[in-house]
Amino acid sequence: MTSYFMQRYLTDRTFYKIQSQSIIDNPDQRIVDDLSSFTSTALSFSLTLFNAAVDLISFSNILYTIYPPLFVVLLLYSIGGTVISIFLGKGLVTLNFLQEKKEADFRYGLVRVRENAESIAFYGGEDNELQLLLQRFTSAFENLTQLLISSRNLEFFTNGYRYLIQIVPAAVVAPMYFSGKIEFGVINQSVSAFSHILGDVSLVVYQFQAISAFSAIIDRLGEFDDILDSSRSKSLSDPMEYINLTYSHVRGSQVLDSNGSTPPTTSPRLLDVENLTLKTPKSNSTLVRDLTFAIDEKDNLLVVGPSGSGKTSLLRALAGLWSTGKGKITFYVEKAGDAQSPTSSEMAPVEQNSANVNEEFGRPINSNSKSVFFLPQRPYMVLGSLRQQLLYPTWTEEVVVSDTAKPGGSLPFLTQVPKSKNVSEKHHVPVPTTDDLTQVLEDVRIGYILSRFKGLDTVYEWSSVLSLGEQQRLAFARLLLSKPKLALLDESTSALDEVNEAHLYEKMKAAGITYISIGHRRTLYAYHNRVLDISSADADSRQRNWNIKSIEDDTLHNFLKL
Repeated sequence: MTSYFMQRYLTDRTFYKIQSQSIIDNPDQRIVDDLSSFTSTALSFSLTLFNAAVDLISFSNILYTIYPPLFVVLLLYSIGGTVISIFLGKGLVTLNFLQEKKEADFRYGLVRVRENAESIAFYGGEDNELQLLLQRFTSAFENLTQLLISSRNLEFFTNGYRYLIQIVPAAVVAPMYFSGKIEFGVINQSVSAFSHILGDVSLVVYQFQAISAFSAIIDRLGEFDDILDSSRSKSLSDPMEYINLTYSHVRGSQVLDSNGSTPPTTSPRLLDVENLTLKTPKSNSTLVRDLTFAIDEKDNLLVVGPSGSGKTSLLRALAGLWSTGKGKITFYVEKAGDAQSPTSSEMAPVEQNSANVNEEFGRPINSNSKSVFFLPQRPYMVLGSLRQQLLYPTWTEEVVVSDTAKPGGSLPFLTQVPKSKNVSEKHHVPVPTTDDLTQVLEDVRIGYILSRFKGLDTVYEWSSVLSLGEQQRLAFARLLLSKPKLALLDESTSALDEVNEAHLYEKMKAAGITYISIGHRRTLYAYHNRVLDISSADADSRQRNWNIKSIEDDTLHNFLKL
């Protein structure tokens, strides 16, 4: 079940939609704790029901033979006990549900302190964090108090219900004993048979607390399962209109002019954005209106504008993370094995998809492809070695755990990774060797971390031991290893000095990588051909809020002097 839920959670970027739109709380806790509790409790209940069925069949005939009215009394007694138990414990399901949520919230608060330890220490925010954590703990504790009170009341009734079992059968058959119709041993028989059968038909009474906790777990998993299903069928936000994101596989096919001559060679087209209106997923506020531009090879674009104008949101749309709005985005990606990119006059669409999802495995077909690479402002550091950091995400499947590290008797479905239809496209270059990894670290000027951390295969919490500037250079190392045709950079050099920034942009140019950058520094103009200036959108205006222009040498010279 864990494997099944994790595959669906990481399919079609469902994890991102859940987090960004705050659809449900603590999906990690539902996968780890709720699934474990569900499977163990379901197994326990199954065995209990099986034992109760066998026990009921064995003793029903005995009790019915001794005194049939006693069997009727047993049924009425069990029905009455079940009704009272449901009445007394009707709030337990909700309280258990809330307890799971509040404890998970408290645990998440502690995790955030660990992940942001340096920032909290710089702010000196220990007292504030303590107060916030105590608020979450107090909420969980108060709910637990209510849960204990309800459980106590139910337990009082359950204990009395259990003790009366010793009296009821004896009281029913006592007149027959005093009249001489039965012997004293029959009374013991009836008490024993009555106790067995009543225990079998009173499972709701005896297991009500466990059943209520199990029901809360089922509710949480059911809610999670519904979210995962809805994500596969449609967007979680279900916008009325959406952005059409297309990946067009192209191939070279020599096209001749009408007179039979070869047309002049032009730069290959990498990206088309047509009439793009971008809106926020929840509030539906317009960020960018009617944006149109194209990116050819070596046509480097700088995106600027005030904070909150929608620069990063534009990259989210290009990455397929946001689809609210309208318009069309087309990436031209090469088929695996193409020797070189076709020119714009030679491009012939081979395969187009109206959505960026591989239908069989639910993976974005552009993910780690040979044509597009996204670089966020704060790089993601994976759990693993420095080698795995560099190979992520392009060659993740090549990182194999050694046999000595595998636990004995591992189940096959726990180690299998579904293969994408585009696996050949994904691995467009051979897996880098150790020398390649060492060289790329030198290229981005962080070769010194090899000696600091004793090689490529040591494991650390990299987001903690590396500075943000080192993490950004490590992300550029991934980019240079992957060698995409187009890179989209979201302030990816914000933590670097201007010298290192210039060095990395020169490395990208030397590698033949075309890039779209978001940034605020004036020095970035020197590494781009055009600039897209996005201003804050006016809700009452229908005019476009963007302007795109070329960066000429003289303009650049005058600008940098400011």
